[in-house]
Amino acid sequence: MLSTGIRRQPEAAESRTVIRFHDVERGAHASDAARLLRDSWGPPCLRYSDAYVRWQLTFPAAVPARAVVASDGGRTIGFAALIPRQISTANGQAVIYVMTFFAVHPDYRGARIGAELARRIIEMSDRPVVTFTEPGSRSERAIAQSASARGWTFRHMAALRTYAGGQAPQPESSIVARRATAEEFVAATKNHEPTPVAWSEPTLEQARHYLSDPRGSCLAVAQGAHGETLGAAVIVRSELLTAEGAEDVPALDMVRAHDRHAAVLGAFRRFALERSRGSSVVTAPNLDVVPAPAVRQAGFRATRSAFNVAILGHPAEPITSEVVSTDLEVF
Repeated sequence: MLSTGIRRQPEAAESRTVIRFHDVERGAHASDAARLLRDSWGPPCLRYSDAYVRWQLTFPAAVPARAVVASDGGRTIGFAALIPRQISTANGQAVIYVMTFFAVHPDYRGARIGAELARRIIEMSDRPVVTFTEPGSRSERAIAQSASARGWTFRHMAALRTYAGGQAPQPESSIVARRATAEEFVAATKNHEPTPVAWSEPTLEQARHYLSDPRGSCLAVAQGAHGETLGAAVIVRSELLTAEGAEDVPALDMVRAHDRHAAVLGAFRRFALERSRGSSVVTAPNLDVVPAPAVRQAGFRATRSAFNVAILGHPAEPITSEVVSTDLEVF
């Protein structure tokens, strides 16, 4: 996830030694990147463990994850990564990148390190990139400017609100959610109509990789009274840092509802709460593909947390020009 939260004023750039930027191999520098993320963002924010960052940087796909590191001597002071995801659009399947883990240490902000990270990471990509940014942030501007400098389009798709849902009546009791096998989950994600949406469509290998998520992911499907599959979602346990301390919160990602949207989303909310063993709320960072009335009927309400989702790539690339939304997880 992209962030530009500032804890303290940067020192003068003249007092710095030469900052070096270099590409890193798949999975390398995961611990350094995780430490940087934890040092760079203050609460409220998600806590990124070494194991989780490494899990993302080793995500299996037809193309490897890519990353750029900025260092001052032996100290990692900047990082940005491209993580592959397989999607399906009206034009068929494709592998794209999600730009994430974009951070500059607070001591080094104001020296255009973020701008150089954005330029280098965009130059590394050979395919469209989806990015989630804080609205109006420096990172958002740096990414847009670097895309333009390369001759790419930077197109805002949607403003995402994080939703939260607690204990509430089930909109339709005949629909239930349950744990799914990787095979069941993959089959459920392939059931959608061709639309200008970048739908998550993981391979079987990728679905199994989700099961190794150190946060404890659960693949889930929603079924009707006759056993028909009506939707799919990934339930994860996110560690949220607040001013009061750390709190584990269940979250819904990659939410897919083929029909009866409110009932399906409500079933996932209830299942996530049942699995959490004590949590009173479940969050959903990306429900852009679910109709707004259905989100409310399912027992979710918008929080103050918001992100922009944008796509960047060559203007002749159909994905860049045609996709208007996505159900990709926000990370």
